[in-house]
Amino acid sequence: MKQLICTLSILVIGFSSLAQQDGKDLNPKDPKAQEILDALSNKAEGYKSFSADFEYTLINKAEGINETQKGKVTMKGKKKYKLEIAGQEIMSDGETVWTFIKDVNEVQISDVPEEDEEEGNIMNPANAFHMYKNGFKYKYEGKSTIDEIEADVIKMYPMDPQGKNYHTVIVNINKAKLELVSMIVKGKDGNEYTYRLKNFSPNIEISDSDFEFDEDRADDIIDLRE
Repeated sequence: MKQLICTLSILVIGFSSLAQQDGKDLNPKDPKAQEILDALSNKAEGYKSFSADFEYTLINKAEGINETQKGKVTMKGKKKYKLEIAGQEIMSDGETVWTFIKDVNEVQISDVPEEDEEEGNIMNPANAFHMYKNGFKYKYEGKSTIDEIEADVIKMYPMDPQGKNYHTVIVNINKAKLELVSMIVKGKDGNEYTYRLKNFSPNIEISDSDFEFDEDRADDIIDLRE
């Protein structure tokens, strides 16, 4: 379960400012790839909110692992989000993060880390649309068809790979709608994580209270705030 949450932080990305640049662009960035990524990012800037279902698949051929789980993500603004997957709910109102583990009826409460406020919370779904802007080089790889959707394929690589537990990120972008279709993270340990977005709905009506956890739901409350 801990591994799942860690990989979700890569998705929803873990793809914010993963590596700080020193002002020198030491790696090439494909202009065609950047044009597509800029268009995706610019469109996402107009989202006041969104929700989507997603499938999370972990494959490790050497270990014989092929597991798929389903979840849902909801976002409002740039700081309020909710993730539901594998018996857990992770939500934030922009100041507090609640992680509710259903099978033990436990909630863990923490502040949004200060560094995440500055660089983009790694669990924040909004960052998936802008992850390429800091710490990555990227290259256009052509087109692919995913569930009858024509997608542009872009490969991304960390500019500072040391200390990262992955080496490649592949994003597939709906060519017609400029929406994220799927993302593949290739780990250095042989694990391959795929996130497939479905039923993407932008600008939905949703209340701020939906991002505030009702602590009465939990039998055990672990407050990790300072």
